[in-house]
Amino acid sequence: MKLDIYSNYTSITGNYDVDIIDQATRFRKNGYRHVTSFKNRQWDGYTRLFGKRKGLFPTGLKDRVLRFYKKQYPDQEIEIIDHRDFKSNKEIPKVQDIPLKGVTLRPHQIRAGNSMIKKKHGVLWAATNSGKTECAIAIIKALDLPTLFLVKGKDLVMQTYKRFQKRLGKDDIGLVMSDKWDVRKFTVASADTLARRLVPSRVGKHTKTRQEAVKDLLNNTQVIIIDECHNAASEGLWNVVRFCEAPYRYGLSGTPFKRGDKQDLKLIALTGEVCCKITNKEMIKDGVSVPTEIRLVDINAPNITGIRDYHQAYDLGIVNNVNRNSIICEIAEKYYLEGKCVLIIVKRIDHGHCLDHLLDHFKDTAFIPHCFVHGETPLDERTERIENFTNRDMRVLITSSILDQGIDIPNIDVLIFAAGGNSYIRAIQRVGRGLRLNAGKEKLTVIDFCDKTNKYLAKHSLERIDSYQKENCFDIEMIQDLAYL
Repeated sequence: MKLDIYSNYTSITGNYDVDIIDQATRFRKNGYRHVTSFKNRQWDGYTRLFGKRKGLFPTGLKDRVLRFYKKQYPDQEIEIIDHRDFKSNKEIPKVQDIPLKGVTLRPHQIRAGNSMIKKKHGVLWAATNSGKTECAIAIIKALDLPTLFLVKGKDLVMQTYKRFQKRLGKDDIGLVMSDKWDVRKFTVASADTLARRLVPSRVGKHTKTRQEAVKDLLNNTQVIIIDECHNAASEGLWNVVRFCEAPYRYGLSGTPFKRGDKQDLKLIALTGEVCCKITNKEMIKDGVSVPTEIRLVDINAPNITGIRDYHQAYDLGIVNNVNRNSIICEIAEKYYLEGKCVLIIVKRIDHGHCLDHLLDHFKDTAFIPHCFVHGETPLDERTERIENFTNRDMRVLITSSILDQGIDIPNIDVLIFAAGGNSYIRAIQRVGRGLRLNAGKEKLTVIDFCDKTNKYLAKHSLERIDSYQKENCFDIEMIQDLAYL
């Protein structure tokens, strides 16, 4: 058996057991049992990443394939030829020797950066507050090769672009967005923009030109880094990274392999496996993150145990639950009067509007200056409101999931998770948003809810609690009386 390894795919030839390769490179998505073709026994439910006809699979799965194969055939000889063009390790300086303007890398960042350079590909699984971006910038500067740094969401693209300029100067930093195409040595790019242009949904006057520009960028990139890489299973991002021929391939995430939809294998396919891990526990122990207390408030009304449709249960038990929303307002008022900065996170925009209105009316003496930002808020207005919150000019902010990934707000004292849900990724990311150190900040308080009004909501509450417990570093307490908060 022979493996020819290229940057984005590996070719397998010779005599080999096709079934073993197939087992190592397939997965089942959630919900496959409900697909008609599976019910009719026309499909076995597996999504396959191995092309049997051409003998190709994504290079990120190489180590997994070899493990599977050697377990079954420990004595079989495997010839491996690596065609990737890597720099000699002697040419690459150590991460600790890379000067970054305005920041000195911490020991965990140096450890992670040197590990990533040594392994040449893989995922940095690092707690939200660990400084992944600075670590990546140091790696990029050390490798000193044409680099593409992929980011999702226009707010985060601009924040990342400015951080790159701050750390490395403006001359080598490029920016690609829907209204900007400025490719330079180190380019920060909107993953959504590249995905739309690479595989356009409709043809227009400039479609072909834009598509060729994306292909040219991806062909000439030698280092690709995917920020918040747990999104890599999405079709658009998958297409972009699979097309890219960069030999150095990295992913950054605090929660890469907890998607809940069985598609973790697609992430590994693009980047390779975990090359370094930094935990919240390590960050708190080292004084990089603040200690965190999670307080779980019981919600017992209204009684909607008979509702069997999840969406209806969510609407009645979360979004339009007057009892729950009033408790959220009471908690927000308590911490506002203590001088704290309170961030309230919702899933649905109508829930945010509901809380926005209720904060002014939940009782006769209500006075809690606040605002609400979401994906439909104009960018300038959204930026201004977030800056007002960051500067403590407005100490209560309601937000949708636009702040789930990457937005840097270090002054959060209290996080109120109004959204519910069962996502491990979102639960831990949202805690991470508040872990950052800030002047006068001694701890982070997280308020979440034990929603006992319906079996679906209760199950999701238990799954979030399980997520917190698995971090093994949070002080978790059940609260049945708000007086004890």
